[in-house]
Amino acid sequence: MKKRIGVIILGLVIVLVACGNGQIDGASGEQSVGIGSSNAGDKEQDNQVQTILTLGTYDTPWELTYAVEAYNAQNGKYVVEIVDYLQDNQDFEAAQNRFNMDLATGKGTDIIWMCDMVADDLGYAGVLADMNTYLTSENKEKYLTNILECAQTGDKLYEIAATFTVGFIAGPPSKLGGETGWTIDEMLEMFRTYNKDANALGGVGINTAQTLVLHAIEDFVDWDAGRADFCNQEFYDILEFGKDESGWVKVTQDSVASGTHLAVMSGISEVTDIQYMNWLFDDDWVVKGWPCDQGTGVKVSFFNSLAISSYSQCPDGAWDFIEYYMTLDWLEDYAILHPDIPAKTYQSIHGLPLNRQTFEEVLDWSMVELINDETGEPIPHYFGEEGVPNFYANSAEDVEKIREIVELVDGRSLSNLSSINLIIGEEISGYNSGALTAEQTAEKIQSRVQLYLDEQRR
Repeated sequence: MKKRIGVIILGLVIVLVACGNGQIDGASGEQSVGIGSSNAGDKEQDNQVQTILTLGTYDTPWELTYAVEAYNAQNGKYVVEIVDYLQDNQDFEAAQNRFNMDLATGKGTDIIWMCDMVADDLGYAGVLADMNTYLTSENKEKYLTNILECAQTGDKLYEIAATFTVGFIAGPPSKLGGETGWTIDEMLEMFRTYNKDANALGGVGINTAQTLVLHAIEDFVDWDAGRADFCNQEFYDILEFGKDESGWVKVTQDSVASGTHLAVMSGISEVTDIQYMNWLFDDDWVVKGWPCDQGTGVKVSFFNSLAISSYSQCPDGAWDFIEYYMTLDWLEDYAILHPDIPAKTYQSIHGLPLNRQTFEEVLDWSMVELINDETGEPIPHYFGEEGVPNFYANSAEDVEKIREIVELVDGRSLSNLSSINLIIGEEISGYNSGALTAEQTAEKIQSRVQLYLDEQRR
């Protein structure tokens, strides 16, 4: 969208006015452009002013390209221009560093595609605006309430995404019990009962201890008080549980049926994932959640999230674009602009929509049988591979199960790239290698995490 200077629409004179932070550099170098009337003899016409909003990315995903073009085609009050840092610098890490530097020094864009950046860290640093400013009680009703609450960092909303995924641990109720939610002690007791170690928890890989800690992070970090506590028996038990794992073991119907895997790390990132779970567990499974002291342990994660720079001079405009992006209407609007290319559908979107109306539309769509116009044969909603069959339209029971699981969400998974996660991963490796005891590992993690928390509260 860099080439957009001005457009004459139906005789209206459109003037583009730069927004951003007033910087004229490579990151936000949009300038004010006045467009005169194309017909001096025409009768007097009103001027329409459009404000340029910059959207910073690196290696722009197709979703943003489609959404921006569709949004701009509406010829509303705002025009969004993508500033892709990777276009000017083909070194991905260098582009990312420059993007971060511009944000830190107040030279960044109005809207920020977060990608691998951690909203909590940038929010604490004062780089991101609190979007709760725009969430009136009426606006909040547009979104799935419990999921939106999980997106908060304390009492701030630094990022928001059009879609989300749900993560949990699942397994047969005959072994795990029928109720959602369990503690670390309860999970470990179940594994001891069946004489199984960490290798029996399918889908985690070789970082079981770290993964369990991250999903139970509120057992160890009091965010409101800014206090860390890893020097306790629960943390020692997690370290011991994950110490002797030999590596990732593929989860199959046979591994579940035979008891090789007592429980499986799973979740919902596509509408047909519910059918995968039914297939994997032969229609006999229960959501347990990640073990933690309180709540269900069913966690949410966000991808391709957007944020607003705290330095933006047009935050209202930034929010206007974000609200449009959240509806996923741009999938249809872009297809109208380009009828000659295959239209993107809900099938191309990763995750479930946060917008309540769109969420219901996607669930309804998932129950529609897709038909090949030429052959008349049904088309899978998911094409199976590596022993997993094709999955077609969801049943009404499948859709209701998705709703039930989404309603269970009461927490957010800590980002794999967060400072706290990196600290935990580094120090746990010392324990696994035998260089540190559980107590020494806990002390090192607690010291480093506490230092991080203290820095954020200054």
